[in-house]
Amino acid sequence: MTVHPPTDDRRWGGRLPLAEAGTLDQEQRAVAEQLHLFAVPWAQQAGFTPTTDDGYLIGPWNVLVHRPQPARGFNEWVKADQVGSSLPATVREVVILTVGVAWQAGYELYAHTAVARHVGTAGPVIDGVLNHAPNDDFSVAELAAHRFTDELVRARTVTDETYGRTLEVFGQRGVIDMVHLIGIYLATSALLNAFEIPTPDAGCL
Repeated sequence: MTVHPPTDDRRWGGRLPLAEAGTLDQEQRAVAEQLHLFAVPWAQQAGFTPTTDDGYLIGPWNVLVHRPQPARGFNEWVKADQVGSSLPATVREVVILTVGVAWQAGYELYAHTAVARHVGTAGPVIDGVLNHAPNDDFSVAELAAHRFTDELVRARTVTDETYGRTLEVFGQRGVIDMVHLIGIYLATSALLNAFEIPTPDAGCL
C-alpha cells in the first residue's frame, strides 16, 4: 500500500520529526523493532497504512519511538488488554471509534474504521458511530457499549441508568475491560491530536 504525502505537505510526524529518519538510541531502536514486528503486520492485515514508503513508522507509533520508556509501559497495557479482554472484537471497535469521534482523532478513525471492517463490524454500525447516530443495525451489546463510552468520554461520568444497562449486558468484568479500552484510546487520541498527526488522504486508501 502506497503512502502519499498529506494534502497540506506536512511531514508524517505532524509536529514531530519522523524518529526513524534520524538517529535512534538503543532504547528507541528496541521499541521501533517491536512495533515493526507486531504493530505493522497487524495494521497491514487490517488494511490501513502504518509506515511510509521508506518504512518509517507513522501514526501514534512514531510518537512512541520518540519516548521509549513510557512507550514500553503503554505497549504492555495494550497487549494485556488485547489478550485478556472479555469484549467481542466488534464491540471493541465500536468503543474505539466512539472515543475517536468524540476527540476527532483523525488517524484513529482512519485506522479503526479499517479494523472494524476487518473484524466484521456491520457497515451501518460503523457509519452510525462515525456520524454519532446509532441506528437499528446496532446489536444490544454494540449499542450499550457505544452509549457507555460516549457518555463517559463526553460527560466524564456515567449515569446510574447507563451503568446499570452496561453492567447487565457485559457483567462487571466486561465493564472494567471497557473502561481500560477507553483509557487506552483516550491516550492514543491525545497523542494524535497534540502532535497533529496526519491521516492518509482518501486517495491512498
